[in-house]
Amino acid sequence: MKLRRKNRNHAEYLADSMFYWVSILVSIDALFAVALHALGLVMSNWTVRAGLIVCAAVAWTVYALHKRYVMTETSSYHVSSFLGVSLILFLCLYNPHQIANAWFVFLLYPIFLSFFHDKVLLWVWGTVSYILYVLSLGTGYSQAFSLATVFYLILAAASAICAWLGYGTVNKIMHDTKRSQEAYNREYAITLLNTLVPIVERKTQTSSREIDQMSRLMKRILREFPNEEVTDWEIKLLSLLHYVSRIKWPDYVFETHEKLTAFEFQIIQEHCHFGREMFGDDPAFARVIQALENHHERFDGTGYPHKRKGEEVSLLPQILGLVECYLAMTTARSYREIVTLEEAFDEICAMAGTSYDEKVVRAFAVAVQIQSPTLVSKAPSMVG
Repeated sequence: MKLRRKNRNHAEYLADSMFYWVSILVSIDALFAVALHALGLVMSNWTVRAGLIVCAAVAWTVYALHKRYVMTETSSYHVSSFLGVSLILFLCLYNPHQIANAWFVFLLYPIFLSFFHDKVLLWVWGTVSYILYVLSLGTGYSQAFSLATVFYLILAAASAICAWLGYGTVNKIMHDTKRSQEAYNREYAITLLNTLVPIVERKTQTSSREIDQMSRLMKRILREFPNEEVTDWEIKLLSLLHYVSRIKWPDYVFETHEKLTAFEFQIIQEHCHFGREMFGDDPAFARVIQALENHHERFDGTGYPHKRKGEEVSLLPQILGLVECYLAMTTARSYREIVTLEEAFDEICAMAGTSYDEKVVRAFAVAVQIQSPTLVSKAPSMVG
């Protein structure tokens, strides 16, 4: 399933653009110096023009090396930041124009780094930038210069404030963007699955009301586990995914009136992987994928597909497996006679400690509120 994702890492774009545009600007400066001198508009010493050409050559060399080796060989942007500091330091030390305040660029560098959305990167290389800036101010000057130094230090503090405000702003924007993207992907997935529901309903001859019944019963059981933070959309998507996963089963499975063969049962087991086939390893759907994949695992290790046991089987897959079992027993199947709610309840209770964790079975008993074979209160209605 194609979900909306950002196609390029914004930090990679920033790192590449930093060296590219520095190279462009230095080259433009060099070209202007040469052109204006040639036209006789601005006379400059040949050492200035040569120095600008050298700076442009160094900038383009750093850009080429960064693009060729750094961006392809490492996933860390600390190397990029180091090269950035080194290039700026070279330009400030060489300084063909002999600009007195060239070191002010180190006050802008941390602000630029804030857009990488990396706190450690900002701390490390922002600190290096401020240290180099402070060292450039010098010591041992007159009182008047000392007052100017205080002003320059205030500028450094303002730069740091702007850098961290920038980081906070980028952090909020990226967080909001991520939430919006995840919400879009969830709605897209649910919409896509809903379009397949009528097809599965006709193919399996099983009512789609099972989706809502499964969702409601899972929510009731989860109320007994307040520490489990399972969202409504995860339950809804999981119920939908479980129902639609039957689309992979061949038609004859639903038409036969005989007990399933070992081969047919193996085909049935494939629906456990439907979630991973749809969403891959998307972390936003990780819990749903894992729950569907493991809902046939059993507490005593007799389940499939990974033969997990005990605490290896997390809560949500156990709840899904138990609810699936309960609804399957209380609705007609081609290979199984329907049983009463009380009989299904008794059978599941007998599985406590073997197929399912006892605490999950106790929560199920509270959810369906069946106290005896003759008392049924607010139990979920039969499917189909």
